[in-house]
Amino acid sequence: MSVETERRRHALSEFLRARRAGLRPEDVGMPPGVRRRTPGLRREELALLAGVGVTWYTWLEQGREINPSPEVLGSLARTLRLDHAETDYLFRLAGCPPRPVDPEPSAAVPAPLLRVVQAQSPSPAFLIDADWDVRAWNPSAEALFEFSRWSPRERNLGWVVFANETNRHRTVDWERHARRTLAELRAAYGERGGDGAPAAERLARLIARLRASFPEAARWLDEHQVREKTGASKELRHETVGLLRIDQVVLRAPDGFQLVLFAPQDATTESRLRQLAPEPVPAP
Repeated sequence: MSVETERRRHALSEFLRARRAGLRPEDVGMPPGVRRRTPGLRREELALLAGVGVTWYTWLEQGREINPSPEVLGSLARTLRLDHAETDYLFRLAGCPPRPVDPEPSAAVPAPLLRVVQAQSPSPAFLIDADWDVRAWNPSAEALFEFSRWSPRERNLGWVVFANETNRHRTVDWERHARRTLAELRAAYGERGGDGAPAAERLARLIARLRASFPEAARWLDEHQVREKTGASKELRHETVGLLRIDQVVLRAPDGFQLVLFAPQDATTESRLRQLAPEPVPAP
């Protein structure tokens, strides 16, 4: 190992330790638990949230000769809540070229649809296009999914369902909903023309990334389930406001857009959603 590589691995070790120490369990949707002797998350907790092995992560943090893939580094960056500059720094220290900044989608979202999304508050609402990219969302949806933290390339409903570890832990019976998502994704892929169709290219890449990144997604995709995207009843155990009982409603709009709305099933849930993203007080 060269002196430069050794310095880089040492810097990577120090960076990972510092960022892990700066995260509290409640920051990532975990219960605070008993008093800890050291600040921050434990190695095994971070490894679990990032979807990597504890031994492997320990070796990476110790500066051993580990060559993580871009997908794994991306998962660590999201778990550690790194911004774009910090993510680039992580990639450089790990010996991976930084990912290029993804351009924003070119097709504009119609202004009336944007107003409809914002008007759903306090119910979380967001807008996806025909490729399932999330194009607009209101403050309640941001409070639940933190869409702004994802790059445009990864800000896709199919990807977020699997890659957002916090939301995984919040969703009661996550596996059932994840399987439904894949069945709906396969249906959307068919609607775009399926294998070889230029219009289905982006969804094909998304499905391939899900297969490569999440073993459970690969297994469930092999079951070849297909289902139209019509919504579902869900329960979310939010670490701050408590249990949320919602109906996920999907409404189709022109040009392939779909409005996804989380409608509260009861007054308690509606009240808790208001706590999740309180409306700003107007200035006098």
